[in-house]
Amino acid sequence: MRTNRTSKPNQRAGATLLGGVFWSIVAVAGAMIGYLLTLTVAAFRAPRSTLQSRKPATRFAILIPAHNEALLLPDLLASIQAQRYPASLFDMHVVADNCSDATAQIARDCGAIAHERSDEQRRGKGYALQWLLERVEAYGAYDAYVILDADSIITPAFLAVMDARLTRGERAIQAYYAVRHPDRSWSVSL
Repeated sequence: MRTNRTSKPNQRAGATLLGGVFWSIVAVAGAMIGYLLTLTVAAFRAPRSTLQSRKPATRFAILIPAHNEALLLPDLLASIQAQRYPASLFDMHVVADNCSDATAQIARDCGAIAHERSDEQRRGKGYALQWLLERVEAYGAYDAYVILDADSIITPAFLAVMDARLTRGERAIQAYYAVRHPDRSWSVSL
């Protein structure tokens, strides 16, 4: 009976190669898990609130692109008007973008400055915001711009917190954004 003496060294080399690949994957996965754990610990240790400045100073232009948002827009505008922030330091600008409903009129009725835009070629939020920014400059100098979706609402301290963070030197701020009623259905919670 003949045996192949080269098969055992080849098997050992293959096992060593597979072992090296396995441990490389383990090392990469471990590094990724360590990174995520570090972020999680840092998030739990981060302060949960922003100290608000004593005297509000930031003049805000609140920009709201809206396409046929007549039903949901009043909730947002009411949440803006309920701010614990001086009304003289913010303006609400709604761009009724290619609307076929009463979005513009509802915006006016709720105290916002309504801008009506019709452009069948350049459609969408990006074009609407660019167009609105060009128009808003005519209303005076603003220190900061806030962009809100028409179907959202904000907490009463929103502008005060934004003011405090801007006063602290931050130049761009992303607010916490969540679904309003995640328990309404599985598709909403997803």
